[in-house]
Amino acid sequence: MLEAMDGGGSSQLINIDPDEITTIYKLLMGIIMELDTNAVPNIEKLGNLHYYTAGKAKKTMEVYAKANQKVMDLHDNYSRAGALVVDILNKMIQADEAIAEQIIAKLGV
Repeated sequence: MLEAMDGGGSSQLINIDPDEITTIYKLLMGIIMELDTNAVPNIEKLGNLHYYTAGKAKKTMEVYAKANQKVMDLHDNYSRAGALVVDILNKMIQADEAIAEQIIAKLGV
């Protein structure tokens, strides 16, 4: 449980379940791994194919490049989300260390 200050100077408790945070991180990493091992290489291969070289459908097929970029954007978004979860975990560690230091100081150890 963390205590946070809101904009008005009063504090409120934030209840964080460490098991849920680690589960979220593991699931995000699983999605990223899946994208890295399967989607990204195949998107790159698909992007290198030039099966439509002329004709009316050529312009329509240009949409695939945009769709491929959307999947790559998805990868970036999951990576950012994973980084934010790591940041949360680091802040939790810092808060725990600060609490431990306060307890140690009060005990005079």
